[in-house]
Amino acid sequence: MSVYVDQLVPHPPPADLATRRAGERHGHRWCHLLCAPGGEAELHAFAARIGLNREWFQAPPAASKPHYDLTPPRRAAALEAGAVELDRAGLRAFFARWKAARP
Repeated sequence: MSVYVDQLVPHPPPADLATRRAGERHGHRWCHLLCAPGGEAELHAFAARIGLNREWFQAPPAASKPHYDLTPPRRAAALEAGAVELDRAGLRAFFARWKAARP
């Protein structure tokens, strides 16, 4: 299993005040820390190693895929810790594999 990060992209400011403040510090640019289906335990362990709180995890049905949101500094930490970087084409391929692996 592996843990992946996608590209940073601008997002609209969220309604949650604490998240909005974090986003303001980074120009509302976020990315995602992702795992392959069945890799949630590895994702949580990896997230803990780079200082993410477990309550920041987002999963269906509230989110389309299990993931953590990352600010630019946390993305850099994830890459330094060994996350695999996905460009847009890589992310599309990842989602296609993810969808095919789900029942």
